[in-house]
Amino acid sequence: MRGLLKPVFDDLRVGCLKCFLDAVKSDDTLCLEIRENYINIYYRGGNLYRINPNKGLLYDIHFDMEYCKHNVNILSIFNPANFNLLKGSINYDEYVKLIPALKMEMDLYFKEHGKNEREYQQLVLRENSYSGSEVNGNGVSKDTDYFIIDIEYANTINNSRFDMVAVKWLSTATERRSSQNVSLAFIEMKYADSAHSGAAGIKKHFVDMDKFATPQNLSGLYSEMETIFNQKRKLGLIIGVDKDLKFNITKKPEFIILASNHKPQKSVFKRELSAADALVPTLKNNVDIKIAMASNMGYGLYAEYMLNLDTYLKVVSEI
Repeated sequence: MRGLLKPVFDDLRVGCLKCFLDAVKSDDTLCLEIRENYINIYYRGGNLYRINPNKGLLYDIHFDMEYCKHNVNILSIFNPANFNLLKGSINYDEYVKLIPALKMEMDLYFKEHGKNEREYQQLVLRENSYSGSEVNGNGVSKDTDYFIIDIEYANTINNSRFDMVAVKWLSTATERRSSQNVSLAFIEMKYADSAHSGAAGIKKHFVDMDKFATPQNLSGLYSEMETIFNQKRKLGLIIGVDKDLKFNITKKPEFIILASNHKPQKSVFKRELSAADALVPTLKNNVDIKIAMASNMGYGLYAEYMLNLDTYLKVVSEI
């Protein structure tokens, strides 16, 4: 189950790992995700650092050297030998100092091996969880209706995978007074029309959700997501919330399809949605299927701009 045990949580909040937390909070191109007593720090959707506890008081810090394999060779950029020299070090500030060089290596790699869908997932997370400063108030995350709890969620027990898991918590003053009445949302992001069909297309996601959305699976996930949300809030990684939350498990979860850069004139999105709906007609009994619509551009998620699948299919048919 995802979540940090107290020693790791304390090290991250006020101890030897706080330098990583501070780095993430000062750089909105980074995000920190909580795993099963370890953390991942992402940049542009790629895993920049994996930090997990080792024996004693040490932590293993892992950077994937595959990101250094690109056609551009500039000697002033990160030297893998420098990273290897830090192995076993307890001076974690030195790892933080390497982040700008690591980001440059990843930029060069992504130029040659694009990961647009994952990069845009991270933008959605930023816009709906921690965009802007608590001091200057810039950003929209405190005003959106969804908080992204996790990206690249994978459950090894039932092999379920979701691009994003979110809390639906309406931003009206009345709703925000209570933290005991929130619901769960699963978000699948598809970047460009080429992603809608094929082996990893919309139909597969509908089938996977149909298999996952059972009371037994959801029960464990509610507890897991409560832990992650509440720990992230205490770490300052979620802005605009001053209390722990508790899911209302009587509320039906949402299954949201976020089609980034879909060209309206193309029929593939509607066709695949219709085929997926026919393939698992009972899915609507367990989740509300929604299509995310833009709120005058941007990636802020608002309940008012979530269309039910049937409504969406009717609207596009009339265009």
